[in-house]
Amino acid sequence: MVDANVMKKTFTVPEIKPLDQYDFNRAKVCASVRWLLAKSYGSAENVPADLREPVLIGQELQAGVSVLLLSPDLYWRAHSQLHLRGVSQGPGQGPGGVSKGPGQGPGGVSQGVVQGGDHVALLQLLASRGHAPRDQDRPVTVEDLQHTPIKTRAHLALIDALMSLAAMETVGRVKMAAEAEQIGGGSPWENALLFWVNRLNQRLRESTEDDDDKTQTCTDLQPAQPAIRYRKDKVQSKLTPTFPLVSGVKDLSNGCAIAAVLHYYCPSRLPLEDVCLKDTMSVADSLYNLQLIRTFCCGTLQGCCPLAVEDLLYAPPTLHMPLGC
Repeated sequence: MVDANVMKKTFTVPEIKPLDQYDFNRAKVCASVRWLLAKSYGSAENVPADLREPVLIGQELQAGVSVLLLSPDLYWRAHSQLHLRGVSQGPGQGPGGVSKGPGQGPGGVSQGVVQGGDHVALLQLLASRGHAPRDQDRPVTVEDLQHTPIKTRAHLALIDALMSLAAMETVGRVKMAAEAEQIGGGSPWENALLFWVNRLNQRLRESTEDDDDKTQTCTDLQPAQPAIRYRKDKVQSKLTPTFPLVSGVKDLSNGCAIAAVLHYYCPSRLPLEDVCLKDTMSVADSLYNLQLIRTFCCGTLQGCCPLAVEDLLYAPPTLHMPLGC
């Protein structure tokens, strides 16, 4: 476990915009479109360089991105990458019922082109799975998605529906996700996600405590030794790492729980000793963890995080869906 103040010489804590200068709506547009593009192209690394900054000044989408959004192909390609369970695939069809021609891959993708499937079919598919997109309590229509100039809110609602489908698919693979309803207070995918994060953090907590018990002697005169070995070039703490209990998506904003989950699955790539886990986290501590998470995602998960560090730190409700994905 490290202290962000000590790590500054080797790990630069990024500068962020103050909360009063942070544009929540712009952040939502950027994160949502980045997620869609990354899914459509297979990974963030495959997204063309001229599309990686989808938003211009304010909330205006750049022209190339707007053209792509007006076509259903981008959405169908993203949908095909979700690898949904229980989606029927008849002869010559890929995920979502998209027709496949000769030489085409999953989802009807052939050299970056999706055959078949239009806005009507996409909306019907999402509705059949309980994720019909809505814009301010009004169903998103085909006319909304094809309208020029582009109706950004309608497209954000469609992206949210795909994100929700992806989130439910991810947490649905967790065996104990059925118990997640005990948390309450959020959408089903959010409750399942938080339950999953808490369960993994609990396992790490128990493992650390067990290691602590093994290192203690029978006398109270000798102090307990730390359960985790730390690198010599980092601050050594005599305290056991704190694994937080999260009750809402906002509780993920200090990076502790997320980094712990990443360590659980990839212990050699993200050692626990590299994570800042303290009872009281400063802003610098949180930024250190969040930058650590983004660096891990870029280096190990093909740049799968569509959020900036300040997005993760502020974690406004509008970004809970991209954060969950």
